[in-house]
Amino acid sequence: MIRIEAEIPRNDLMGVSDALRIIDVPVNITKIKGRGKGVGSKVHAAKGTEMYRSEFQDRYVVQVTVPNAIENDVVEIIKSNSKTGKITIFPVSRVIDIGTGVENEQALTLNEYDNVILTAAKSQNTSFPFGFATEKMKHLPPQIEGEKGYYDILEKKFVPLDVLESVIYHLKPTARFQILSSDDSVVIESMTRVKRNFSLYKMKMSDSYSQAFLKYIASRFLSLWPEQEINTTVLYVDIVGSTNLATMLNSEELSGLIKVFSEEMSVIVSKHAGFVLKYTGDAVIAFFPELKEFGNMAENAVRCANSMNMIIKHSLNPIFTSFGLPTISVRIGIDAGKNRIVFLGSDPDLIGHSITIVSKILPLAQPSQITIGDAAYGLLSPAYTEQFTKISQDDKRWNYKHPVTGEVYPIYFSKNTA
Repeated sequence: MIRIEAEIPRNDLMGVSDALRIIDVPVNITKIKGRGKGVGSKVHAAKGTEMYRSEFQDRYVVQVTVPNAIENDVVEIIKSNSKTGKITIFPVSRVIDIGTGVENEQALTLNEYDNVILTAAKSQNTSFPFGFATEKMKHLPPQIEGEKGYYDILEKKFVPLDVLESVIYHLKPTARFQILSSDDSVVIESMTRVKRNFSLYKMKMSDSYSQAFLKYIASRFLSLWPEQEINTTVLYVDIVGSTNLATMLNSEELSGLIKVFSEEMSVIVSKHAGFVLKYTGDAVIAFFPELKEFGNMAENAVRCANSMNMIIKHSLNPIFTSFGLPTISVRIGIDAGKNRIVFLGSDPDLIGHSITIVSKILPLAQPSQITIGDAAYGLLSPAYTEQFTKISQDDKRWNYKHPVTGEVYPIYFSKNTA
């Protein structure tokens, strides 16, 4: 490993730093304060160079620490994006990331956001696999023609999709993703977190730690396969009667309620092998990918939905009552299918038939009820299908016809509500 420092003019800082970030090299820029008023460019200049290094003017140093293998790439980027300056290279014997404890090249691949995420995940004691592909990347096989995967920039190697999955995710199947019970320690954790966050919101502070790192993890996952289709189960959960809540509560109370609701739903998603796709007002949209390490994606979503109803009943509502706020209930919609990863702006998103279906079937559910589309229902084992009943043919609320079959698309409702 090496540390590369470049003293360059201020006008070249943006070009150099942007170019380095394109190849995922974290950049640190240091401003060295001058001692007084600026003077002409020929005064106090460093001898033998055209680089102005006045002790009276501010100077700027770009610093990066990288593996030896990309030394020349970094040097060329700095040279091609700066007109003048000096580059100095130092050997680095050891790098330690304080938050995670990882060292050397693995530590180098963690940017500041990853560090926050991994530290937060550790403190949350979540069952979700927050590890990233890092040191093992160098041992992966070369690209096979026509195979889908991910190009690792640091190692300059193609990572096949199935190999990447086995590197990133180290979970044992579904044993970790069971329905959470009211006796589970997760309820105590949730109540503690909600009380703390309400106190912070009252002080005009925010602590959306879980929301931040879970949303970022989803973006990292989806960014691996841009413009590709993946099999996912989509879950949509929103608060029943949010319009009434808006008339009952002032803006501060409503904001605090929605924030803690969204955070708790996010944590529950993470504990059932899911990713938070987005937040839309009083709703959370999540997806559960089809990965063998995660088990049955549709059953993960159903377990997650049941756990959501449980945490609302045993954690959120008791806390809301203690703060003089109304209790809430939710509707949950679930369906499965292929969805395309697209970039609408800077963040990745999913578009596809299952997301469209979920948004259509969600309003049909009763409070605390789960409604599920036929594609997701077909993936469930008998132990799960018996929890649902098919919509009545006489129910005029639903007449959506599948674009392929031309038949009314079957949907199902959970038999029991929390």
